[in-house]
Amino acid sequence: DALRLSFRATTGPFRSFAQLAVSPRNYQLVPLMMATAQDTTRLLIADGVGVGKTIEAGLIAAELIASGDAQRLAVLCSPQLAPQWQAELRGKFGLNAELLLPSTVNRLSRAVPFGSTVYGHYPYLVVSTDFIKQASRRDEFAVHCPELVIVDEAHACIAPTTAGSSQAHQRYTLLRRLANDPERHLLLLTATPHNGDDGAWSRLVGLLDDRLATLPA
Repeated sequence: DALRLSFRATTGPFRSFAQLAVSPRNYQLVPLMMATAQDTTRLLIADGVGVGKTIEAGLIAAELIASGDAQRLAVLCSPQLAPQWQAELRGKFGLNAELLLPSTVNRLSRAVPFGSTVYGHYPYLVVSTDFIKQASRRDEFAVHCPELVIVDEAHACIAPTTAGSSQAHQRYTLLRRLANDPERHLLLLTATPHNGDDGAWSRLVGLLDDRLATLPA
């Protein structure tokens, strides 16, 4: 109890550790250390499958929220992975996120007070990327989007240079719009950051900082 209270009372980093229900491995603390050194957190977390990108991103999110650097969070992911993200955020980091999917949007909307939106009313959301990328929802989401965004499988949001799918272009349009806010915290998660397409790689890292898009691949 004394240890947990000391984390809560401190003005230094890692205030979130008091409420964690997970024991991170040493290497999983590296992205968190990098995040604390940035005024606005912008990171590409490109560890391999099974290494723990969800935990690494969750640690950063929990710390930004505990320190007051962020009040709201949105995780963009495939609908298949949304329940897993919700369970991880709730069970390991104490963040009770709502699922925003085609099957849940009507239920969530009924609880939103007049004058607000689903995106602004719920502080923590796990959102289907393909649901929110549609032009009819994208613009409103961009206006009311939380100041902290985690993008799972970020490589799927970048269309290949030669011939990309319209869905990938829509996802990228959404992320580009969100990344244009220089004060938005953005975490991009992927196990395959570079698939041999230098143009796609440049667009991916360019979401973090426009200057990165001009660097040699």
